Amino acid sequence: MVHGIRSGPDVWDPLCRLIAQDEKLAFAEPLQFRYATGVRRLHPLRVFPTIDTVADSFKEYLATEAGEFTRLMLVTHSQGGLVAQRLLARVLADGEGRRLARIRRLVMLACPNNGSELLLSLRRNVLGLGHPQERDLRPLNDQVNATLRTVLRDVVHATAVSDRTCPILVSAYAGESDRVVRAVSAQSVFPDSAALPGDHSTILKAKDAGHRTFTTLRRLLLTVPDAAPEHAPEATMTPAELPGLQRTVTNTFSGGRAYGPVIQGDTVHVSFPSVPPFQAPQAGLDADRSGNDDTSENGHTDRET
Repeated sequence: MVHGIRSGPDVWDPLCRLIAQDEKLAFAEPLQFRYATGVRRLHPLRVFPTIDTVADSFKEYLATEAGEFTRLMLVTHSQGGLVAQRLLARVLADGEGRRLARIRRLVMLACPNNGSELLLSLRRNVLGLGHPQERDLRPLNDQVNATLRTVLRDVVHATAVSDRTCPILVSAYAGESDRVVRAVSAQSVFPDSAALPGDHSTILKAKDAGHRTFTTLRRLLLTVPDAAPEHAPEATMTPAELPGLQRTVTNTFSGGRAYGPVIQGDTVHVSFPSVPPFQAPQAGLDADRSGNDDTSENGHTDRET
């Protein structure tokens, strides 16, 4: 469980209590990751970590504190979703995608995937000018967008575990009444997205087992995959059976070869002016390997495609 900016692990206490009380979730052990965050810091020897640094800290947390677990489900709130995504992107960029195979699901609650516009100028003043974590909360942040593209390509749409890819189920939820992170940002472009009752903070305040955030997490916990796919599925169709496939044909221009994609269709007869063939250094590149002369009486060469 990964909290957001100006928050801490205690925000997960209501959900953790409900998980502990549910007999069917006895297999699940909540772990609460903590990182440094807050408002303006005046200590001359301390700074707030960037999202990259927090992601590296989270990587070590998973290797040590969560090292004994064979299946992991990451649950994040707000900025915590950016931390989790940055972790995935950085590990994949390092060619260590197989280390992520234990992570079977990522659940993001009210994550500002496309930034948060609420009180933008006031937020900068409250958190402090140049706050490294606040920068990633701004709309149209280049690094956040780059991370999002990586997660979509190499995680959400991945088909096998490799050095650069790791398929993980990702679910993005918006708060129905959330004005801090609107639904368009929280759900973003993730295929598995929905909304849950509450605003930016009350989405986590589950008072009983009927709270929909808890019932949703419960369902997702009970359906965590046992294993991640190890190999990409092989194609079962031949190229001729694939609709719209472009094929390469060879035509003769001055004795050489020309390649180009064509749309599969009926037989087409194409005539080109016949000219003395160019003497290529390698005779094996001739288009007509049989040695047949297809030059017609009118001085044209007929080819069938």
